[in-house]
Amino acid sequence: MTTTFYPESPALSTKKLTSLTPSYQFRALLAILAIILFFVLYTTLILSLGYLVYYTIIYDMGSINKFTILMKLGAIIGAAMLFAFTLKFIFKLKNHRPSNRIKLDKQDHHELWGFVNQICKETGAPQPKSIYVDPDVNAYVCYTNMWLSLFLPVQKELTIGMGLLDCLNLSEFKAVISHEFGHFAQRSMKIGSYIISANTIIHDMIFARDKWDDLLDKWRASDLRFSAAAWAITPIIWIIRQILKLFYQFLNIMNSSLSREMEFNADKVAVSTSGSDAIVSALWKLDGGSTNWNSTINYAYLASQKKEYVKNLYAHNGMAVGRGAEQQQESLSGLPDDLRGGKLYFSNSEVSKVSMYASHPPNDKREKNAKTPYIACAEDSRSPWILFGKKETLQEDMTALIYNEYLGVVPVDFVAPQAFENFIKGETQGSELMEEYGNTFENRFLHIPEIGDLEEKAQTMGSPDANSLQKLKMELNTLMGPITELELLMQKARQIAEGTTKENILSVHGITYTKKNVGQGYEYLLRQREQLFNEAFTDWDIAFCSLHYNLAKQKAKEVMLLDRYNQHRGIVKIYRSIMETKGAIYQKVADLQAEEEVTHGRINALTYQIEQSINKLNEEMEGLATYNFVPMPNIETWDELQNAIVGGGTFKHETGNIFENGGFDKMMNTIENAAIHCQRIDQKSIRGILEFHKEILKEAGVNG
Repeated sequence: MTTTFYPESPALSTKKLTSLTPSYQFRALLAILAIILFFVLYTTLILSLGYLVYYTIIYDMGSINKFTILMKLGAIIGAAMLFAFTLKFIFKLKNHRPSNRIKLDKQDHHELWGFVNQICKETGAPQPKSIYVDPDVNAYVCYTNMWLSLFLPVQKELTIGMGLLDCLNLSEFKAVISHEFGHFAQRSMKIGSYIISANTIIHDMIFARDKWDDLLDKWRASDLRFSAAAWAITPIIWIIRQILKLFYQFLNIMNSSLSREMEFNADKVAVSTSGSDAIVSALWKLDGGSTNWNSTINYAYLASQKKEYVKNLYAHNGMAVGRGAEQQQESLSGLPDDLRGGKLYFSNSEVSKVSMYASHPPNDKREKNAKTPYIACAEDSRSPWILFGKKETLQEDMTALIYNEYLGVVPVDFVAPQAFENFIKGETQGSELMEEYGNTFENRFLHIPEIGDLEEKAQTMGSPDANSLQKLKMELNTLMGPITELELLMQKARQIAEGTTKENILSVHGITYTKKNVGQGYEYLLRQREQLFNEAFTDWDIAFCSLHYNLAKQKAKEVMLLDRYNQHRGIVKIYRSIMETKGAIYQKVADLQAEEEVTHGRINALTYQIEQSINKLNEEMEGLATYNFVPMPNIETWDELQNAIVGGGTFKHETGNIFENGGFDKMMNTIENAAIHCQRIDQKSIRGILEFHKEILKEAGVNG
C-alpha cells in the first residue's frame, strides 16, 4: 500500500544518524541490570514465602490442644497472607484499552496507511497492527497487549490525535510520526515495558490498599489468640514495602535516564526522514495547537450548558488555528537565525505543555540534538488531513465520541456552524479592553463602591475629561509595578519546580527557597499578591468607577451603569462565598481528621454544618435575582446565569453517609466547578462594564 502524499526525505545519507550512542547503550545496560535484579529479588520473595506456607503446614505442633491449634492456624493463614501479598497484583492485571479512540479501516484511509508504511520502510520499523485516532493533540505507540509483550513478540499499534492534524503541516506530521516509529524500531522499548511492568507490581504492593488490607485489618481486630499472627506479619509487610519503595525509586531513575536517551534517538529517526527543522518546528507549534484545541473543547462544554451542540468540532478548531495563523507566521519570522541552521526556536530549557511531550527532555536540548548535525530538507506545507479519507465523517464521529465520553451527553439536535462561531466570539468579547487596562482585572476583584460612596466621590472629582482618565491609567501602571515583580518571581518559582531553568534558588524578601520547598515560596508570593490586590487597588477602583459614573450621569445613563455595577457586585459576592465555603469545609474536614478519636456524633455534626453551608450558598444564589438582570454574551437570562454558575441553578444535597457513599466528593466537586464558572462570569461581567464605559466615553467625546 503506497501513498501519493509523501514529503521529500533528506538528500544526504542519514544511516549513521540513528546509531545508538555509547550513553544510550550504557543506560540501557543499567536498566537491564536493574530489571534483572528486581525480578531475581521478586522471584526469591515469592519462593521464600511459598516455602513458608508449605513449612507452616507440615510443621509438627508437638502436643495438640486448643492453643497450639489456634497458633498453627494463625501461622498458616499468616504465611498465606504474606504469599498472597506478593501475588495480589496478578488478580488486577488488565490490558487497558482507551475508550476515546476510533479504529481506522485500511480501505477508508488507504493514503494514511500508505504514508505510515512508507515511514516504516524508511525507519526500518515494523508496521503497526492497527492505527487509531483519539481526539487530542497527541501521538503514541503501544503494545496491543502490554503483559503478553513481556513474554511474546506482540505487535504494536499507533494512535494519532486528531487535534494534532490542524496545527502541523505534512512535513512536521511526518516528523512526529517518524519519532513514534523511532520507538517502534528501538529494541530498548521492551526494556521500558519491563520497567513499567515492574513498577506496576511494586506500586501495587507499596501503595494500593484493597480487600487484602481490609481482611488484614479485620483479622487484627479479632480475638488476640487468633490475631497474634496478623500482628506478627504487620511489621514484615512494612519492611517489605519500605525495601520495595527504595527499589521503586531506583527503577524510576533508571527508566527516566533511559527514556531521555530513547527520546533523543527517536528525534534522530525523525530527522533522518524529515530533516532537522520539521521535528523542532512541530515542537514549537504544538503548544499553540494544544491551547487552541483545549479552548475548542471548553467552548463545546460551555455551549452544552445551553443545550447547544455542533456536529463537527474539528471544523471550528481549524478555524481557530486559521485565525492565529498570521500571528504565528509573524512570530516565526521574528525568530533569530540559528548558527547551526534554520531558525532558533528555543533559547531556554522549556518543557512542552503538550501531554505527549511533557515528560520528554527540554525543548532546547531536543533542538540541539536534532541539529547535531543540521540536516536540511524541503518542506511540504500541505495539511495532514489530505491523508484521511472521509475526513468530515471521521471528524463528526469523533465529535460525537467527545460529547459522549468527555461531556456525558448524546446530542440529537445541532446548531449551525455560524451559531457556534458566534458563541465563541461571545466568549472573548471585550478582551481587548482588558488589555487596555494592563489585564489588572484578570486576577483580582473589581471593588465597586456602594451608591452613596459613588455619589460622594463623583461630586469631589469634578467634571472628568481625557486627562482624568489618562491620569488614572498612569496610576494603574504604578500600582501594577509590584504586582508584575511578584508575578515574575512566581513564574521563576514554577520554572524551578518544573526543572525548566538552570537556577535552583528563589530569594524572596530575605528568605531563600530551594527546589525542595519552592512550593512554599510560591504560596507566599501568591498571598503577597492577594494582599496587594486587596489593599492597594481599592482607592483606584473607587476613582475609576466614580469617573465613569459622572460621565454616565451627564448622558442620563447612570441607571444603566448602576445596574451593571450592582449585578457585578452580586456576582463577586457569590464568587467569594463559594471560595470561602470551599475553604471552610476542607478546613473542618482536616480538623476532624486530626482528632485522635472521631465519633459518629462528630461526623454527623460536620455533615449538618456542610448542609447548612450549602443552604447558605443557595440563599445567596436566590439573592442574585433581586438585581435588575443585565444580559451578557451567551448568558441572556437570569435562569442561564444560575445554570452558568451551577448545573440546575442550585447546589444539591447528598443523602446518607456522605463520607462513605461518595456524596462529599460530589458536593465538593460541584462547589469547585462553580468557583471556576464564577471566574468566567466575573470576567464576562467586567468586560461588559468596560464596554459600557467605552460607550459612555465615546458619547461624552472623551478620548480614552
